Amino acid sequence: MATATQVVTSAIPAGFEPFYKTGLTAAEAKAAGAGDKAIAGLIPQAFALYGKGTPADYQAMYAPLKAAGLYTGEQRTAPLSAAQQQLGQQIQQMGTPAQFQMGTGALGSAYGTIGGGLPSLLDQGLMQQYMSPYTQGVIDVAKREAITDAQKTQLGANLGAARQGTYGGARQLLAQTERERALGQQLGDIQARGLQAAFEAGQKGLEAERTAQLQRAQTLGTIGQQFGQLGVAQQAADIDRLKTLGAYGDLERAIAQQQKDINYQNLMQQIVFPEEQINKLSGFIRGIPMTDKTTTETTPPPSFASQLAGLGLSGLGIYQMLNPKG
Repeated sequence: MATATQVVTSAIPAGFEPFYKTGLTAAEAKAAGAGDKAIAGLIPQAFALYGKGTPADYQAMYAPLKAAGLYTGEQRTAPLSAAQQQLGQQIQQMGTPAQFQMGTGALGSAYGTIGGGLPSLLDQGLMQQYMSPYTQGVIDVAKREAITDAQKTQLGANLGAARQGTYGGARQLLAQTERERALGQQLGDIQARGLQAAFEAGQKGLEAERTAQLQRAQTLGTIGQQFGQLGVAQQAADIDRLKTLGAYGDLERAIAQQQKDINYQNLMQQIVFPEEQINKLSGFIRGIPMTDKTTTETTPPPSFASQLAGLGLSGLGIYQMLNPKG
């Protein structure tokens, strides 16, 4: 019995075969409004574009990136801007504000002034340094004058006693003794008052020195604090200035990086442009209906002779299976 088989084949419509296979001649392209140059078919274009897979093809494809200096990651990354480089140099050279050192020096001087303590009022040796070196000389002069006065008084008394006829008597002797005692006491008082005055003057001088040293230490301490505050303000101002410079440097580098990115994207668009065009063209043509053709293939039945031969072979096979040694 004959066997019939239906075969369905799809084919490109004859009118569209040039677009897929043969392409358009220059005249056909001009007639179609596609320019005055010949256009290859879509399939040959695809083979020409995607049939390249060697390292040389890869290098040729990305040659525009190499020529533009945008091939490697280092080339595509914007370097430090001039402001950023300047910022780095200034940060490396940035040191401690000089005001800190000056303030430390002022505080050190203040400590040196009173670090060992203020002059003591109980230090007799130190006290003598503030007493006048002419004190004893002044005291001695006062004593001599007192002695001179006493001598004059004694002379007058002697002359009076002589006139009265009592010179050398007991009464005159007692009076002389009393005058000598008073003179001694007067001399002692002069010495004591002179030394006391010298001590008080020295004490005032020493107290003035203590006050002056204390004021100097306080002044130096205040100056040290002010220098410290100026140092902090100077450092803060330097940091703010560096921040501003850094922000400007970041802006410069960001703009340079944007320019590199835009150039890279433009070149990549140029590289993938042919592929995009083929995809667009393929997508446009893909919607065109294909022509389906159905054919029927009939297989004739086997002839009688082939059937007999088949039966003979089958019988022989059965016989051999039943008589393996025959």
